[in-house]
Amino acid sequence: MSRPAPRAIASITEADLRLMRIFRVVAEAGGLTAAESRLRMERSTISRHLKALEERLGGCLCRRGPAGFELTEFGQVALRASVTACDALDQVRDALNSASRVVTGDLMIGLADNCLTNPDARIVPALARFREAAPAVRLHVTVHPAQELRSDVLARRLHLCITTAPVDRDRLDLHPLFVESFALYVGGGGPVPRLSDLARDGYVFITRDNDGRSGAFADRLGIARQAVATGLEAVATLLAGGGFVGFLPTHYAAALAGTYGFRPVREAEGAGYESQFCLVRERARPLSPAGDLFLTLAAAAHRPPVRPAVEAVPA
Repeated sequence: MSRPAPRAIASITEADLRLMRIFRVVAEAGGLTAAESRLRMERSTISRHLKALEERLGGCLCRRGPAGFELTEFGQVALRASVTACDALDQVRDALNSASRVVTGDLMIGLADNCLTNPDARIVPALARFREAAPAVRLHVTVHPAQELRSDVLARRLHLCITTAPVDRDRLDLHPLFVESFALYVGGGGPVPRLSDLARDGYVFITRDNDGRSGAFADRLGIARQAVATGLEAVATLLAGGGFVGFLPTHYAAALAGTYGFRPVREAEGAGYESQFCLVRERARPLSPAGDLFLTLAAAAHRPPVRPAVEAVPA
């Protein structure tokens, strides 16, 4: 297959922008097949558009075939340029709509796993108020692991995400919302072990991907046998069969305790910890009016209620 000849681009046309938008969707979807439903186009049509953009830009954007879909180095540069161009156009649209006091566009929000059962997470009322305040905005909500959410924000696949506070926050702005409490649990039947007896009783300690805390704690207890889980449901699945021990959010364990017998390990109160959840955004990317509105509503929903002052009763 011949490569497009390199060429200088004198100006960007409306047709170029349309092709760049299509390319962005394909790249973020991870391939042509995955992009079909998002673009409402057939694969052959999408392929034609990508070929036209490659000819226009003078470079190969991606490798596609039996081995899968992969952006070339030139394609990665073109994707960043496409994201920048789309953002700039969205800002122009938002500025014009703001003049008419209309909030429109798309808002991409990412959520961490299992926030729904946390009574301190007021995401549902925030979304409900947003729907009422901005009916013309199309919401896109996705659930992914914390690290993936932060990567998606930095890659500009998401405008905002609600997840745990990252250690590396140089390029991110964080707005604290709520705290999630974790405790050490076992599942299944039988007596509940003491913390000091876990190693002796042969329990397998569940560690989580990208969580050095759980692995270090297992080592401190002298538990050599360990299992690795990705996501809270994976931890809960292992715990449910008995013989495993691991950390779960207290609200999540309580919701499943009746079915799977999750119980906190005895004498392990000091082993628990808390995770701060924040609304996360990329610092260098201006938020749209829709993003600003959701940030304001989410912060308000998580603000402690103001209690009325109690007047002193005369003696």
